[in-house]
Amino acid sequence: MIKKLNPNHLKRLLNNECDVILYQEGLSEEGGPLPAFELKNQKCRFVEKTKVIISPEGKKVELVGKVILSGDISVIPARPFTVKEINEMQVDILDNTSVEFKTQKQEVKKITGGIVKINDRKYEIYQASKPRNPDGSVHHTTLELM
Repeated sequence: MIKKLNPNHLKRLLNNECDVILYQEGLSEEGGPLPAFELKNQKCRFVEKTKVIISPEGKKVELVGKVILSGDISVIPARPFTVKEINEMQVDILDNTSVEFKTQKQEVKKITGGIVKINDRKYEIYQASKPRNPDGSVHHTTLELM
């Protein structure tokens, strides 16, 4: 029997908070990146380590560190709306009809880029990886920063 890795081992190391903005593939009308979604106040492990590499295009890239986040950050599951969110939507319910208010599941197929804000500094995402458990679920997400 193959066991799943214990997520509690990683949670004790998540001692920083960060904001992550992930981009989806494609460009906006102005030629900038298309933001897919934003994650605020995520618990993470930030490791500062400077490393210079040569990209596949032949450019010199200086990596300044990496961020480790628990689970798969490129998927946000559907969840019930909060009361504050429902009040902001100004929903009218007629005839006492029961309505289930849930957000849509959001998913980015591939992390192509984004921004990570840690300790009042912004870093660009150079590369992302998602190591998996033996059952196929994502254990954590690693974002290499430049």
